[in-house]
Amino acid sequence: MNLRYFLLGLIVPAMMIGCQKPDTPQEDPTPEPPVEKPDTPVTPEPEIQLAPEIKSGDCVLAPNKYAEEFVKNVTYPDRDYTYSVVLDYHGGYNGQLAEGESVNGDKSSEYTIRWEANEAEGKLQLVLSEQETGWSMTKEITAGSNYVDVNNLTPNVHYTYKVSSIDNGTVMTEGNFTTYGHIRQVFFKTRVRNGRDMGGWLTYDGKMVKYHKIYRTGRFESSTLANSGIKAIKAEGVLAQLDLRNTSDVLDAPAIAGFDFCAPLIETGGDSMLKAEKGDKTRQCMQFIIDCVKNDKPVIYHCSLGRDRTGTLGMIILGVLDVVEGDISKEYEVTYFSPRGWSIATSETYKTFQNLRTTWAYKPAAEYIWAGKYPNGTYEFNDDKESPDYTPFSVRVEKYLLDIGISQADIDAFRELMLTEPYPSLQPAE
Repeated sequence: MNLRYFLLGLIVPAMMIGCQKPDTPQEDPTPEPPVEKPDTPVTPEPEIQLAPEIKSGDCVLAPNKYAEEFVKNVTYPDRDYTYSVVLDYHGGYNGQLAEGESVNGDKSSEYTIRWEANEAEGKLQLVLSEQETGWSMTKEITAGSNYVDVNNLTPNVHYTYKVSSIDNGTVMTEGNFTTYGHIRQVFFKTRVRNGRDMGGWLTYDGKMVKYHKIYRTGRFESSTLANSGIKAIKAEGVLAQLDLRNTSDVLDAPAIAGFDFCAPLIETGGDSMLKAEKGDKTRQCMQFIIDCVKNDKPVIYHCSLGRDRTGTLGMIILGVLDVVEGDISKEYEVTYFSPRGWSIATSETYKTFQNLRTTWAYKPAAEYIWAGKYPNGTYEFNDDKESPDYTPFSVRVEKYLLDIGISQADIDAFRELMLTEPYPSLQPAE
């Protein structure tokens, strides 16, 4: 037999046997592990960044830490506008910031009160109350929430808080805490900046300006407030608005319906504001402020940025209340802890609008009051600080207000209603 045919006969049957399906399954001695398919990427839920928690018994800083450092550490002398140190402090506007850093130095410190969530309790409410002032506010909270933010705190007071169900009164959490600090900053909405309560400043004889009476801010209008801002302002208890702006941007009605409203049309701040129309513009402003205080209607006053016109009127308000004049100039500079564009113009090198106590608008306004040459008369003042007849800043402001038409009775009533004994500092030991 041909050898080639013989070998082919052996190979073909062997190939056929190898292709037949076995009668019984054969085990794979070393099975390969299954190939794992990669999971579909899942976008994680954004993590909520909560403010520091307040627990019952805590003592917390009320204002922003940067503004607090400036107000606490700086003392300016009366009637000396030769220097300023505010640019040395880390704040909202300035070149002290690292690249990419943003500091909202005009925003008060914010905290959260927390509890265990229970959606079955329905909508909740926070009641926050101050022992020293008698002020309180109520804030509605969404069902199922487990925290609420608190800010705009008043320094050196005792707070109580309670979070409870609106439907059945179930208490989710309650407690108390205290605060410390030197000023009260208020923040209602991102585009309403440079806000603070005029209370807390001390007079020469040791009295303190009351909180929750007069507020100053930058631009204050419905387009910048939105609903959340309006709710916050109503919860604060504000009932009146004084708009210091001129014809280009002044409102013709209050930003919040139902508020008492005044808009005298003021072109600029500084001494020119105090002189305008023989002082009539300032008279309108101060009469409105005094009437609001007498009628127990907390009032917000503002210009475009809350800086020059607002700062000039602030000098008159605190001046007639006998607040230390060097501190009034410091209050003017707290505006620097607002973001750039509110505290200064868009450029830090644009000197015209650096608005220090040493330049515009505080210095010319203060020097005008010190000098005694007012719109309707010139007054002789004693400048000798060592003399028992020395004329203090408050008396000079009083003379100015009398000169422009504010009555002595209104000045006396304003002082009586706006001053109280100071609250002891509650700052915890370091």
